Amino acid sequence: QVRVLPAAYWANTTTQERALFGHRHAVYSFPTTELVEHLRELIGDRRAIEIGAGHGALAAALDIPATDNRMQEQAPYAELYARTGQPPVRYGSNIVAMDAHEAVQTYRPQIVVACWVTHRWDPRRHWAGGNEIGVKEEAVIRRADYIFVGNERVHRDKMIWDLPHDISYPPWLYSRAHNGTHDFIATWRR
Repeated sequence: QVRVLPAAYWANTTTQERALFGHRHAVYSFPTTELVEHLRELIGDRRAIEIGAGHGALAAALDIPATDNRMQEQAPYAELYARTGQPPVRYGSNIVAMDAHEAVQTYRPQIVVACWVTHRWDPRRHWAGGNEIGVKEEAVIRRADYIFVGNERVHRDKMIWDLPHDISYPPWLYSRAHNGTHDFIATWRR
């Protein structure tokens, strides 16, 4: 089970240790107490949800609904993960199975939080990667403020970078990335 830990815990680990832990436990972004407090400040008293919530620890700490399409349990994705030796996410018991579009329609949040979600693949931008059942992030931004936690290299090809946004690089963000670039928090306002 993934737990929210102080950033100081992760600061005492190496990039390689975090990458290995992330791989073994299918964790991409490590929830820290500092991240939780920062997001609480951003959310305030507004309605919020987490999409692509995976293990659900962040949403549980924020006391907001956790949603995920649970794609890593679905064929052919589960078979792909098994073939490549990639452990799938262990979805939290608090996860409501629904994709981002359905979650935004159902919960009508003012803020949508996402960590390391994959964007929807667009054949016109095949080089940008993504997934055919990934998140249509532009549609999320039309309905709510969008807070995305990610990594500069891993998430560099998202289509939403062309939209106005704010970005910060807090020192208390940790992830499984081992590519030498920074983790970030980016915010798009509706």
